[in-house]
Amino acid sequence: MIDTHCHFDFPPFDQSPEDWLSRSHDAGVHHLIVPAVSRQNWQRVDDLSQCFSSIYFAAGLHPVWLSEHQDEDIAKLDAWLATSPKGCVAIGECGLDFAIENPQQERQLYLLREQLALAVKYKLPVILHCRKAHNELLQVLNDFPAVYGVLHAFSGSEQMGENYIKRGFMLGIGGTITYPRANKTRNAVSALPLTAMVLETDAPDMPVSGFQGQPNSPEKLPLIAKALSELKGVTVEEIIHSTSQNAANCFALQRQISSFA
Repeated sequence: MIDTHCHFDFPPFDQSPEDWLSRSHDAGVHHLIVPAVSRQNWQRVDDLSQCFSSIYFAAGLHPVWLSEHQDEDIAKLDAWLATSPKGCVAIGECGLDFAIENPQQERQLYLLREQLALAVKYKLPVILHCRKAHNELLQVLNDFPAVYGVLHAFSGSEQMGENYIKRGFMLGIGGTITYPRANKTRNAVSALPLTAMVLETDAPDMPVSGFQGQPNSPEKLPLIAKALSELKGVTVEEIIHSTSQNAANCFALQRQISSFA
């Protein structure tokens, strides 16, 4: 399995990452994609990828960390991507979050547009974060028809999912679907095509049902796969194979699909 969204540079994983990876591998999660949230994290996620062959990463400017970002960070990201850093498979985590305090919407839109332009320039997918801003995000994406990637933490309606899929995006399916009360998302996931889904934990955030109050971890990904198999009415093995293939195709991971299962 591939955890397409795990903040493995955050606590508690920064302590004894080898042990956390071993536990994940034992659970059947053999590859992680670690998205950076600010310029300060780019080298950290790059280092993780260089230390562990099972880790890929993305580099971007997350809207929740808006106060940390500087205008020159875009030029720095451009220059860094120009070096073709090994293990970098996407730009992100980027996007829009109008739920944060003092969201500075125009500044968020500027940083997002600049990152989408870099995605086009370097022919990389993007990992998108969005809260309370889907209409605005979809409008921006209309201006970047060549951009593709993953909408992280999908928790919307069937119509919303279709709007992203038709723009070339995979839906990141995480712990939300393990909660019986998440009817809207569970119904949408049931109806939307498995060919447009990838698995993610968002560890250490977004705990799965039954583990609230504990840091999430990649080893919980099988619980998400099981919940998805029940919603789609297919075997867990089919979920693992399909979502792994989707992730490998989206992020151009240079390994055989069979090694991900």
